[in-house]
Order: sequence, then C-alpha cells, then structure tokens
Amino acid sequence: MKRFCIIGAGACGLAVAKTFAERGIPFDCFEAEGDVGGIWNPDSPHVVYGSTHLNSSKKLSRYPDFKFPDEMPYYVSAAQAEEYLRAYAAEYGIYDRITFNSRVTSAERTDRGWRIAIEGEAEPRIYDGLVVANGHHWQAKMPDYAGTFDGEMLHSHDVKSRAQLKDKRVLVVGAGNSAVDILSDAALDGKAAVHSMRRSYYFFPKMLFGKPTDAVIDRLSHLPLPRRFMYGLYKLGMRILVGAHRHYGLEAPDHNLFEAHPTACTTYLDHIVHGRIVAKPGIERFEGKRVYFVDDTFEDVDMVIWATGYSISFPFMDDSYILDEKGRSKLFIHTFDREHDDFFVCGLFEPAEGGVWQIADYQARLIAAFIVACETDQKRADWFRKLRAHANPDIGHGIKWQDTPWHKFEIQHLRFRRYMARLLKKFGPCAGEEQEMRTMGESAEDADEKLKLAS
Repeated sequence: MKRFCIIGAGACGLAVAKTFAERGIPFDCFEAEGDVGGIWNPDSPHVVYGSTHLNSSKKLSRYPDFKFPDEMPYYVSAAQAEEYLRAYAAEYGIYDRITFNSRVTSAERTDRGWRIAIEGEAEPRIYDGLVVANGHHWQAKMPDYAGTFDGEMLHSHDVKSRAQLKDKRVLVVGAGNSAVDILSDAALDGKAAVHSMRRSYYFFPKMLFGKPTDAVIDRLSHLPLPRRFMYGLYKLGMRILVGAHRHYGLEAPDHNLFEAHPTACTTYLDHIVHGRIVAKPGIERFEGKRVYFVDDTFEDVDMVIWATGYSISFPFMDDSYILDEKGRSKLFIHTFDREHDDFFVCGLFEPAEGGVWQIADYQARLIAAFIVACETDQKRADWFRKLRAHANPDIGHGIKWQDTPWHKFEIQHLRFRRYMARLLKKFGPCAGEEQEMRTMGESAEDADEKLKLAS
C-alpha cells in the first residue's frame, strides 16, 4: 500500500495517525514540537491561554471511541485537554508512530509524488500522499488603527497567563471565546477591564436546563422539525434566558442568530451587569495610553489585547492546493482534493456548536476508507471520485453565514457528522469493521435520513 505523510500531531493529526495505524495504511507523522497536542501542548509557542476551557462540552468534543474521565467537568480546562490527548496517544500506541521535533519546511506535488522537506534533513522525502493537519488557530491576525499606543500591545495568542493582566487596565478587542476568557480574568485581577467590539455577537450561556448548551442544541437538532421553526425556538430561548442586548449596554447584533459564530460564555454578561467590564464600540485611534472609540468616548489603558482571530496558514506549501482566490476552501467537505487521490486536509473547519476533535475523527475514518477503496475496491473509489468532483452538500444547516474570515469554514456539527456517517456506510467494507458509525447513539441509518448525497 502507498505511504503517506501526516503533518502535525495535534488533536486532528492524532485522529488521522490512529486511524491509519488501525487500517494498516503506512505513514510517517511529523510534529514540530516535542509532544502531541498542538495548541494544547503547554510547551508549544502557540499554546492557548492558561485559563482557557473548551468551548464545547466533553460529550461533543471527545473522540467517539475514547471517553473523557467521568471526574472531568462538562467543559474541560486546557491542562485537562492536553492530559486527554496524551492519554489518547498512549492508549492507541501513537507515540511510537510520530517523529517529534521535526518541522516540515516544504511540501510540493511532483511527478514522483509529494516531496516533503524536513528541517535539518539534507534530502527531501518522497511520499505517495499527504495529509495536512497543522491546525489554523496559531497564526495571529493583527488589525491596524490610526495613532500610536504607548502601552503594551499583544495578540491573545501571546497571552499565556492571567498574571500578565494583574493590576493593569486592560482593553480586549474582539468578541470570540478567547476575548471573553481574558476579559473575565482581567475583571478580577486587573485594575480595569474594557471590551471593544466593532460589531456585537450573541452570547450563549454554557449550560441550559442543567445540561451543556451544545448538547441540548445537538439533541434538539435530531427532532424532525422545520429549520425555520427550530431557529424561532432558539431565538425565543435566547430572549427568555438572556434577554435583549440593550439591557447589558450592548449593541444589538447586525445579523440573525446563527448567521455568525456565537460566543459561549457564562461569566461575561455577569461581569457586565456588575460593572466589572466596560463595553465599548470599535476603536477610532490611539493617543499615548488613551484609546478613542467611534462613539467619541475614550479610555486610558495599560495593555491592549487583540483577540482578533487567526489567519489560515500553510507555511510549508502553496495555499492554492487548499484555498481559492477568495481564501475559501476549494476541497470537497473541507477534506478531499477534488481531482487527486493523494491529498487531504483534516481539521479545516469551524463548528457552530460542538467540538473539532470529534469531527476530525470522522474525517480521518473517511480519508482512510477512500485510501483503502483505491487499493481494494475500484467501484467504490470511482463512485467517490465522481461525488467529490462536483458535490457541494449542505453541511452548514442551510445557514447563510456572515461574509467574514471567521465564517469561511463554518459547519454545523450534527449535519457534518451525519453526512460523513452516510458516506462511511456507502464505503461498506472499505470503512472497516464497526464503521457504520454507531457513534454517540447514532446509527448510520438514522444519522442521515433526510440528507441525501449530492452526485
């Protein structure tokens, strides 16, 4: 069987390595750091903020065949996430299959296969196929505003500990989960916490009816109800549980619920109503340590933290393998090259609710099923080749996402995994034993009763 190169041993690369090992697909996995985990590895320069907790509950975050320990909370911490990933790698014997401290510097398709250059190696290696799993939450994106700021300026990527916020007047710019995590610590440990948003978002509580919110939404999504009715139900729930933004001194969002990625938080609105966080609109300019906002108000701060997201980056290869001229994925379900059998990406998506790791496991199994089909079942391989060439299935639940960089890769968790479960079922024996994906209580049959394959 052909040999594949896997770039990255974060949560997504681990799923691919484990699945390939199980299916007997030869591979080499290269990880730039000294341990698994990617952004959850505390020794990585790209490690997440120390107070970070998963935005998705452990039920919708975990790999389907590897549970979190029962004693861990619904929303695990960064340290617990890394503990889980290391335990996963150890349980399935993946550590011995990874080459650590090996950074891929270039990847290029040639007539002989994929030419992969490794830092420190004199000669490139040649592989029959490539799986990219380098993640997309590590290349900081920094905005530019008029004026000069005389205080400390950081991206949220560079904030590793709440100690950096202590006794400082902190301005956080952005409205994602990293922003509200940092603001919560600044509200308690800093002299002041100021929040700037150019546009407002919906802020979801992390718990509903004593259950994680994403698990409740996931369960409701199983009901055979019209989408419009479901969205109306969610809007009503937000009105009852949270209320109008104006009651918190916040601008109303300029979009409908679920047209932009919601922010999961429990403490942010509590800090707002207790005056521990001051909400402001977008920035106009800087003058010394004074920040002027577009509503003609200003605040004096010591530190500005840009929680403004990340750029999609593949520093070892030409972006055109993956992205079109507008920076959107040109891959089939963000995973498969539409023309070639030798190139795959795992983890290039943003779930509106639920976790990344679980979806990455489905991707890994689907990639492996196709590779096996190419070797053993040309009929199924040809069926999939025709499908991937032109199909554009609805994996976003029919939602027209906002046209922002944040939403270019947005998917709906249940719908995406249902679609992949259906594909795995059609691969039959090529997907391996028990791959009908009776996962989390879903059979392949009931997992996708309504979603039809586009062909």
